[in-house]
Amino acid sequence: MRPELTKEITLLEFQQNYWLKEELTSFCRAQNLPTSGGKLELSKRIEQFLSSGKVEKPIVKHKTHSTMPKTFSREMVIGKGWHCSQDLRSFFETEFGASFHFNSVMRDFIKNEAGKTLQDAMDAYKADLASGVEKEIGSQFEYNRHIRDFYKSHPGASLQEAIQAWKELKDRR
Repeated sequence: MRPELTKEITLLEFQQNYWLKEELTSFCRAQNLPTSGGKLELSKRIEQFLSSGKVEKPIVKHKTHSTMPKTFSREMVIGKGWHCSQDLRSFFETEFGASFHFNSVMRDFIKNEAGKTLQDAMDAYKADLASGVEKEIGSQFEYNRHIRDFYKSHPGASLQEAIQAWKELKDRR
């Protein structure tokens, strides 16, 4: 049986259970801890709180984005500070079709390759898709990792079966 997430929970109990981000945020709010950051940052903050009773304030990073154009072309040069906007997504959907999504290769390319063209980004995206190399899923994305692993060990299984297995696993934790 999964324990409640309260300040009385032990560090070990916390680490052995799966928590939704909203549960982590609610706990932080109830304990007057900072609620910013992703699931991984929140978990680390709670672990620190449970082990020491205190927590360091997170360092706030201010993001600066350059002004993004509204229309794009293959020859357009990626600007410093560009991000994966809805307008840019629409451009890539026109080029690749409705199945396009910003994967890690494309997100990193747009973020880190200022000075290269959108055609270069498209080439990197196509090469990544063609490679067939399985990408690592970050530890904070437990559900996504479970679904992929479930399909590997249960070929032909449905998404509903994978979700049901996830719910059972989560309830056991």
